[in-house]
Amino acid sequence: MQYMLLIYTDESAWAAIAPDDLSEIMGAYMAYSQDLAKAGVLISGDELHPVSTAKTVSVSGAKQNVVDGPFAETKETLGGYYLVNVESQEDALAWAAKCPGARYGRIEVRPVVQR
Repeated sequence: MQYMLLIYTDESAWAAIAPDDLSEIMGAYMAYSQDLAKAGVLISGDELHPVSTAKTVSVSGAKQNVVDGPFAETKETLGGYYLVNVESQEDALAWAAKCPGARYGRIEVRPVVQR
């Protein structure tokens, strides 16, 4: 079954990380990505640009509305994701717990609807 591991962090805290520490954290993400790939569960994963680059779209009747940023004010924002294919929710939760982002924010684990 496929699960999205959504990585939420506080961008302001992330931006304040010292370069040496950031290098160490990115190395941990690379190792985590390699572990997912070696286990054969990685489908894809990417870091996202800062929330300041986001746009939110809604449609009311025939009118399209586009606003800057996310749809809700929140301290933690979606910073990236992994899409994994695992046997169970427990497996997805175990992989989420290993994600470096779990140390700096939260990992939301959601099953993907398969049609």
